[in-house]
Amino acid sequence: PVPDLEEDPFTPTPNFVPVIKDIRIAQEYIRALRNASLDSETEKLDPEFLDRLRKPPTEELKIDDPSLRLSLDIFISTSNASQQTYNDVCASIQRRFPKEQLLSHYKVKRLVEDLTGIIPIMRDMCINSCIGFTGPYADDLVCAMCGESRYEAAGGPGSKTPRKQFVTIPIGPQLQALWRTPAGAEALGYRDKYVEKLLDELKQNHGVRQSPYRDFFDGRDFLDRYVEGKIRSGDMVLVMSMDGAQLYRNKISECWMYIWIIFDHSPDGRYKKHHIQPGGFIPGPKKPKNQDSFVFTGLHHLAALQKEGLVIWDAKRKVLFISKPFLALTTADGPGMACLSGFVGHQGKIHCRFYCPLIGRHKPLAPSYYPVRFKPDNYTVDGCDHPDVDLNALLTAFTSTESTHRYKENLAYVSQSRNPTEFKRRRLETGICKPSILLGLPEEHILGLPGCFPGDIMHLPTLNAPDLFLPLWRGTFECDETDNKNTWDWVVLKGVVWKAHGKRVADATSYLPGSFDRPPRNPAEKISSGYKAWEFLLYFYGLGPGFFFQLLPDKYWRHYCKLVRGFCILMQEEIYQSELHEAHKLLTEFSDLYEELYVQRRADRLHFVRPSIHAPSHMAPETERVGPGIIYSQWASERTIGNLGEEIKQHSNPYANLSQRGLRRCQVNALKAMIPDLVPVENPLPQGALDLGDEYSLLRAMDTAAREVRPCEKDALVAYEPAFERGPLPLKVVRWARLRLPNRQVVRSRWKEDLKPLNRLRCSRNIKIGNDVEDDVDDVEDAVETAGNIEALAVISLYGPPNNILLETSSQTYWSVTHLRDTGIRVINAKSIVAVVAMVPDRQYQHWRRDGTEEDRWMLVEKPGLKLTQRILQYDEQIPEDGDGT
Repeated sequence: PVPDLEEDPFTPTPNFVPVIKDIRIAQEYIRALRNASLDSETEKLDPEFLDRLRKPPTEELKIDDPSLRLSLDIFISTSNASQQTYNDVCASIQRRFPKEQLLSHYKVKRLVEDLTGIIPIMRDMCINSCIGFTGPYADDLVCAMCGESRYEAAGGPGSKTPRKQFVTIPIGPQLQALWRTPAGAEALGYRDKYVEKLLDELKQNHGVRQSPYRDFFDGRDFLDRYVEGKIRSGDMVLVMSMDGAQLYRNKISECWMYIWIIFDHSPDGRYKKHHIQPGGFIPGPKKPKNQDSFVFTGLHHLAALQKEGLVIWDAKRKVLFISKPFLALTTADGPGMACLSGFVGHQGKIHCRFYCPLIGRHKPLAPSYYPVRFKPDNYTVDGCDHPDVDLNALLTAFTSTESTHRYKENLAYVSQSRNPTEFKRRRLETGICKPSILLGLPEEHILGLPGCFPGDIMHLPTLNAPDLFLPLWRGTFECDETDNKNTWDWVVLKGVVWKAHGKRVADATSYLPGSFDRPPRNPAEKISSGYKAWEFLLYFYGLGPGFFFQLLPDKYWRHYCKLVRGFCILMQEEIYQSELHEAHKLLTEFSDLYEELYVQRRADRLHFVRPSIHAPSHMAPETERVGPGIIYSQWASERTIGNLGEEIKQHSNPYANLSQRGLRRCQVNALKAMIPDLVPVENPLPQGALDLGDEYSLLRAMDTAAREVRPCEKDALVAYEPAFERGPLPLKVVRWARLRLPNRQVVRSRWKEDLKPLNRLRCSRNIKIGNDVEDDVDDVEDAVETAGNIEALAVISLYGPPNNILLETSSQTYWSVTHLRDTGIRVINAKSIVAVVAMVPDRQYQHWRRDGTEEDRWMLVEKPGLKLTQRILQYDEQIPEDGDGT
């Protein structure tokens, strides 16, 4: 029996010292965090830095010296350029204005450091990236993993020159900087206002929510702690997100980093580059062997702030207050999460990322486990031959409280292993390799373990699911000797069919708006050549339901559509309770049907069942627990490591250069927070644009003279406003080429798009009105005077209703419609347009039915998670100053 541990998983047996080295080292890191202090001797901080941290400035930052301000402006403007660029710009200015005293690059860097209070914390590391010399390794002279020396040998026996170091950027000064202006302090009040409004709603509706899930603060776990008083006003809510990447495609260049996301900002600003705070870097090129040793320094600083409190000056209220940062979530991809959580990998017996109690099964005499819930026929493998697992019963019994209690008990059970053999057996039984380093943070300032490890709405749908299904459908999936691919009736993407399908995907590019970002390439040619997550997203979840129709056998297509619909709901930025129930129903059905359709209770097909089949069934309950997955997805960290990588200038030492770029990003972000006018005006309107209000604007080109409308357009205008019929005849209007929407998409009119050949076009004239798709924008007209007001109108040509049979059988994912053309001309207020969508030619309908409409049928593709993904990916339509932008 496992011990009943209520509080500390390391105290059931007095003075017990684990015999397993990995557990012992992990516990030493945890104890060091529990004893964290800003005055720590093991994680010693610069005295001046520490004094500034405890006694922050209590006034707004003013730069009155014009030369200093100009030096800062140049420094920030050349942030993505080299030091030589800064020097050249300064030299050019001084040639024109010889009396101008500009700072050298060295001095302006020191000035920025002094103004922001942000300095790097440098710690030694193994030359092979095995460990950082921190915590229990702090006094070691050689790497405990590979035996390499810590210091350079050239300096002699007493040399203390480290061979390699890694950078940590403390979060404390970065948080302080955000409050240094009244506007900044006001923006950070978003969380308190949001939660108060939500609690009022729940109180008025007797605990029943009617508003959609929009943010982490909608989640049950946060609200419970907030109501209990464990999170106070001013306690800033953080997310730590870790990711790794190859810096260069054709050589080993592994690099890891983590960032901090400040949830106190609203989603509108939370994911902007100047609000994402790099936290630390783990240089490569090899993978770290003890990740705890690298994140320890940043977490030690956080733990010290949580215990002592961070002194912040609120520029709005003109007061000092104490903030104890709350670590809400810690996110990473699969391998990164296993390191942070201490759980076994995806092939363990207890493998679930959410730590549910599902027990895996393995093939006879094989070591790998798979999350198969239905017991195979004639299957008698010891420890795996349990009866079928009811998924709904499993999920109903799985709660945060239950998983936390089970985790603590099992962790104590594993930690007390008396020898390696017993450890391996207990690790297999519990799914735990070692305690997570996050156990060292104060329990009242973290969401809890394993609850702070949420799902991954990025990698799971965009990479893991396609990586399972496409090889199955292509017949390239591993097949055991006792199985026969000739019996795989789902294998359809072969030979010419696969090539034709891939060409169709590539040909769809012209119909996908530019605001959809990178279009999917031909998968038949590029699927193994760095196919990106975003390409999979548009291909598998956007184009897929229509493109796989009548290609996959019907039962497999319907099953696949359940996955698509479920994930498309969960990737929304706003999810209503009814939608959440729909997604949960579809994804649990999907999980059950997968084993029925593909595995068929065959032991030689257990490897068909990957975690990407089980994990989706957790995602809807996760939304109720911690909010929509898109809020804490990996897109932000992927983007950050990507754009920092693009800034690398010194390719002879890219890891150190990347760390310096991250440090400079933090310092510039802090400056922009303290001096808001350093941030350029966001999305300024180009010359000639017409601001319509409510973040709508008409963009040129435009007609140079009013033109007469066609009869069908006149009828539509009169139907919209009868007063037009009593005006001057013939009725004339001035056309505009483009309309920018609040979500930063740009609608284009047929007038301008028809001037370009299809192969040079990213069609952007199809629109969504309200919550219904109607569309094909014909013309966005100029201001039309109606009842004394200026009103922008759009003349549109409607699509017909979707085929209900296809809509129902596809779980609402396959919208196949006809275009009404001139018979569907209508006029709408331009502000009723909410999004740009894609309408792609529907070539598969003709293989199902020939009813006279098959030659002019179109299928709808919406951008997944439209509004928030554009914030996270920082996409914006490129709007030229003049001209038609085409």
